[in-house]
Amino acid sequence: MSINTTVQPRLALHFELTPRSAATDADTAFLAACVAWLGLDQGQQLSWDAPSNHTLDGGRILRWAPFHDEGSSLADIVVHAPDPLDRALQWSTHVTYVCTTNASGAMQRQVNIRVGTEGGAPNGAPPPVRPPRLLSELDAAFTLVSNDGPLQRVPTQLEAGTLDAFVRFVLCDPARTMPVLLLTELPDGGFVMPPEQFASEMFGLGLCFQLRHSDTFALSDAVGGHARSVFLGSARAYLPGFTLESDPFQHPLVLARALALPGERRRLVQRLAEVSVARPFSDPAVADVLRDKRAAAYSKRPDSAEALAAAESGVEMDKTQMISLVRQLEEAVRAAEGELARTRERLVESRQLLEHERSMARSLRTTLAALKERQPISKPASDAPQSVLEAVERAQAMYSDALRILPSAHSSARESEFPDPDTAWSYLKALGEVGRRRQDRALSRPLGEVFADLGVDYSPGPNDPTRKTPYIFRDGDREVEAADQLRKGSNPVTCLRIYFASTEDGGFVIGHVGKQIDTIPKPVPAAE
Repeated sequence: MSINTTVQPRLALHFELTPRSAATDADTAFLAACVAWLGLDQGQQLSWDAPSNHTLDGGRILRWAPFHDEGSSLADIVVHAPDPLDRALQWSTHVTYVCTTNASGAMQRQVNIRVGTEGGAPNGAPPPVRPPRLLSELDAAFTLVSNDGPLQRVPTQLEAGTLDAFVRFVLCDPARTMPVLLLTELPDGGFVMPPEQFASEMFGLGLCFQLRHSDTFALSDAVGGHARSVFLGSARAYLPGFTLESDPFQHPLVLARALALPGERRRLVQRLAEVSVARPFSDPAVADVLRDKRAAAYSKRPDSAEALAAAESGVEMDKTQMISLVRQLEEAVRAAEGELARTRERLVESRQLLEHERSMARSLRTTLAALKERQPISKPASDAPQSVLEAVERAQAMYSDALRILPSAHSSARESEFPDPDTAWSYLKALGEVGRRRQDRALSRPLGEVFADLGVDYSPGPNDPTRKTPYIFRDGDREVEAADQLRKGSNPVTCLRIYFASTEDGGFVIGHVGKQIDTIPKPVPAAE
């Protein structure tokens, strides 16, 4: 099994920190929040006076690099930790805290948080991402302010009379960078889950609001119809760039019955984390200046010159001098490592920006196809996908409510030699439309008849007990058997096979899109 060694960004957050009390010592409060977040014991405390390295529980490695300079403060915290399920996968969390004085003389504090992974199986499921607990620790002493306003631990209650302004100036604001999360009330009152719990699980990933059931009709009018609205206890994430003409399937909707499932909420968190990574940002310019000053300060300890002079003259050093020399060398190594880490981060940011531009191009193609999809399902999109993989990506974007596409499907689509991506898209589109009908309980005929009407060749999964099924695919930490097929072509290599299975809510999970998978005969028992 090959190991992926490229650092994959998983989360990127940026907030201004405003102390909740004028009496708060901001640097001390930030240090206390970090100690609580990391769970340090008495022998592993952090200090603004000196850098330190610690090995923490669970195999975590911590590097703490603080610096003070004439009223300015800088702290870099890097935590490396192995994934608890996949030991070949490493998580890295880099927190940068910067405190400076602006032109008006006021103190400005900000924190940047980047989370990435390195290693692991290249075709494995994306590891789940969670908002760092550091955010909740910081929230005790600071108000965390995003580019779109302060974060709230309790969702903001929307009123019917302000919905038009909310849609116009918040949801449709072209400068908005944070997702807006809207949780609605059930028809009989109450919510699927307490709004405070929903906001806590999504804290830092978006701005949370809640809406009464009686006001959801006004929301539907304000956003131009039910397709872009949210109601009946469901929740929706309105991603940046939303307009009244947006493709509704680009803005994740979690139905009430799914919202109660932790796995569905984790998938929503994963999607919001992907949005944060696509929002490029960098540390302020003053951070680089402070890092340079910090590197110079770390290499000039008061006792380092004396220790080096003693070493050059051949005079035997005492224990204290030896310890000082070792510390000085360790700090020089850490400074060099810091410079190398900064270079790597800039390279990663450049790669992120390149990937962002590529994803924007794919998104524009998907949006264009969506606008042209206002036609019967029997007609393919006029903006045809250029590959089977692009057809899969388009299906994931447009039918995320009805189709769950596993990583194995993306991998097989990437390797597919099927020569007609347009047909692959029409098959996936048919599967998505049928899934939606099943979810709406609007399908009363067998699947074979429904797919036949759409011009799609459907075959149910094999029921031969003498053969071992090969249609097992990984879905996170569990396996899914997806043996039903949509078929096109007869050549085992260049044909199209879509292997899928039904889900509890009526949709489908897709495990493979590509060439034919051969069945494996069960071994014949040896004769006694």
